[in-house]
Amino acid sequence: MNNIEETVHINRLLDIYGELLSKTQYEIMCDYFWANLSLSEISQLRKISRTAVSDAINKGIEKLNICEEKVGICKVFDEFKDDETAQKIERKLRHGI
Repeated sequence: MNNIEETVHINRLLDIYGELLSKTQYEIMCDYFWANLSLSEISQLRKISRTAVSDAINKGIEKLNICEEKVGICKVFDEFKDDETAQKIERKLRHGI
């Protein structure tokens, strides 16, 4: 996967499984992946070290990937990508049921 594909993948996982992360991890990952803030910007905003920001992102990515390995929601959606029902379900997951 290249960086763009990986970022899109992580954003999908964050949409689906983000609430399983700690509040701080979720917020840091949203700052990084959705708001496109740098590690330095996040560390300054949260008054923590860049290393702490990097650790939170890496651990968050790991947890999201583990969730996907166990549950496989993205895989199911990919199998039914053109299926209107799968698209409706994905929209509901993103915006709350």
